[in-house]
Amino acid sequence: MTRGPASPPSAGFTLLELLAVIVLLLVVAGIGFQIIQMTGSATASTVFQTELDQRVHRTLDRIVRELQGAEGESFAPDPSGALGASTLTYRSAEVSDADEVVWGAYRRLELVPEASDPLDGIDNDSDGLVDEHVLRLVHDVDLPSERTAVLARNVAPLLEGETGNSLDDNGNQIVDEAGLSLALRDGIVYVRLSLQGRNPRGHILTRTAETTVWPRN
Repeated sequence: MTRGPASPPSAGFTLLELLAVIVLLLVVAGIGFQIIQMTGSATASTVFQTELDQRVHRTLDRIVRELQGAEGESFAPDPSGALGASTLTYRSAEVSDADEVVWGAYRRLELVPEASDPLDGIDNDSDGLVDEHVLRLVHDVDLPSERTAVLARNVAPLLEGETGNSLDDNGNQIVDEAGLSLALRDGIVYVRLSLQGRNPRGHILTRTAETTVWPRN
């Protein structure tokens, strides 16, 4: 019996091999997508942190400019006590045509609870922050022309490192200071501010800045 020539081996992929390649490509693509997501999330978180840092410093600079023109002897309540102050009323300096300082109407820096998040230990406004505060500047206090401007939102209820335990947890010689802390020592106002925010990963970040101001006497 005469046999025909043997068939050459197949040069292509079998179905099983093709499926294995497809699965491998899907796995690699999935890993790549996760890496891209992680990189994008990390970048967004870094940008958020930078913006929060810039916001706390811009707000602090605004407070400094305000207090540089304030009459130290008009401060109320007195921020030289052991608790400092988170709200401060004062007279602001104006300059007349004769270049003499004239004290104008009273102003007030005040830290108040966010209206949508009362002080009850609950995240009432579902923004990831609990009991956050608002920093406001009130012009012309108790006058018909009184007006209010918001300087910052999401101010921490307590300064970073502090807990409400009647102790000086962060070692700055003030007990349980609020997210805005104003302390008068030897004619110098020490200003500390903590702002909070929730980054794209859902983590709560707190950024704190501090400086000193020499008010007018």
